[in-house]
Amino acid sequence: MNFLTVFLISWLSTLAPHSDTPPTPCKNSQYILAQSQLKYDANQQWSESELRLHIQEPRINNPQRYSRIVLNNASSYFEIERDRNEGAIKRIIDERGTLRVLLNDSESIAPAIKEKYGLNQERSEGYRNFYQKMYGLPMSVTDDFYDEIAPAEPVTFEGEEAYRISLELKQEMISRYWRMIVSTEDYTLLAVEFYHPENPEEGEIIKFEDVVQVDGITLPRMRHWYEKQTNKYLGSDIIVEELD
Repeated sequence: MNFLTVFLISWLSTLAPHSDTPPTPCKNSQYILAQSQLKYDANQQWSESELRLHIQEPRINNPQRYSRIVLNNASSYFEIERDRNEGAIKRIIDERGTLRVLLNDSESIAPAIKEKYGLNQERSEGYRNFYQKMYGLPMSVTDDFYDEIAPAEPVTFEGEEAYRISLELKQEMISRYWRMIVSTEDYTLLAVEFYHPENPEEGEIIKFEDVVQVDGITLPRMRHWYEKQTNKYLGSDIIVEELD
């Protein structure tokens, strides 16, 4: 076999298809997340928006729970009011970060009631963070919210083709590890999984249903909570109406 023949065989072999060619990767995770955010907030108003919502939050042990919230993203003002046996309890964090807690519009609250309902600053700040992140999905998932974002994976979620985006958060919220499930068809946010690598048997999932327009933004109207492994229903968060 002469040199020319060897060269041609070697060159042709580089053109032959390889059986171990990897599948086409998913679109970049940041791109998918950005497209989902634009689907819900086309004018990118979330950071300046104000939510004033009446929310139904049925739980297995408390099916009649309701909350009224005010969340101003521009000023960081937050207010949540719930009816208790003793009356209406309202937590307020104003624009300066000052905390106020009122029972029936009075700041005079017995120590036993404060202890019973955890009426402290840390608890109120936790409420604000929770409602801001959960009711702002997917817009609230910004670069400063997570440490790592993995390449998107193709999955089938309840019969629908979807992307799965895994995140490691800077600070734990339910878990430090989230998986966002986004439709490949139109970038609808289908679900968020909260998982625990150290204990894979634990974890919860939120499944989203329906949408509502609030202050020029489209928000998921219903969030249904389930145990991840058993699919046991835990409760729901439902936007009932926008408050005046």
